[in-house]
Amino acid sequence: MKNGLRRFSFLLFPPFSLFGMGHAVAEPVVESLDFGLHLSRLDTSLKDAQQPVNITVKQAGITSFDISEQTLQPGLLLGYAFVSDIDQPLTAGMELQGFYIGPALRGVLIDSRRFTVALTGTYLYQRVKDSNADQTVTLEWQQPQLDLDLLWRITQRVALSLGEQYGRIDVDEKIKGTVDRTVTLHAGPTLGYRAGLEFDLGGDGQVGMLLHRAIGDGVEIYFQRQF
Repeated sequence: MKNGLRRFSFLLFPPFSLFGMGHAVAEPVVESLDFGLHLSRLDTSLKDAQQPVNITVKQAGITSFDISEQTLQPGLLLGYAFVSDIDQPLTAGMELQGFYIGPALRGVLIDSRRFTVALTGTYLYQRVKDSNADQTVTLEWQQPQLDLDLLWRITQRVALSLGEQYGRIDVDEKIKGTVDRTVTLHAGPTLGYRAGLEFDLGGDGQVGMLLHRAIGDGVEIYFQRQF
């Protein structure tokens, strides 16, 4: 890419040179993949017809974007999910575990030396499950989301990340055992934001932290590298 694009932070490796006996020949680095590792912990309040249901969602996973095209970049989200602190009598004390997966599409609106602006749409499917002597609980989770992000490179090594998030969550809670029932839970649509700092590691990628105040409130830590 011209100046580098990340998840929201993607920086080009510096160009390299091939030295021969006579002239030095410089060739640009061509990157085609933006790969990231992400850890997050978010608190979310879901609602049913009767009362709010407060839960904690922990995720550990990867993101992968095709950055061979500068403007539209398809991607994939994939990882493990853990859901706990469910304040319902039938599910209290459980920690549901499972996976999440979903497509993503990122559009680069501005990519300059100081600023990068991108609009990213994602659709996340998450399925987690746990059981005890009396019950088996399964949550099937769908989350469409739209993110508008600004990356401001304050110095060569430090960048400020600011973004808006708009999304919703729809969950089918299926309980089987002593009590059999299926309940639909939801959150949003909600407009929120996230903010954080990102540090460039040179040729080794970027590391950053984001604080979320949106459909889920909490913190995310990530490491990214372009290949």
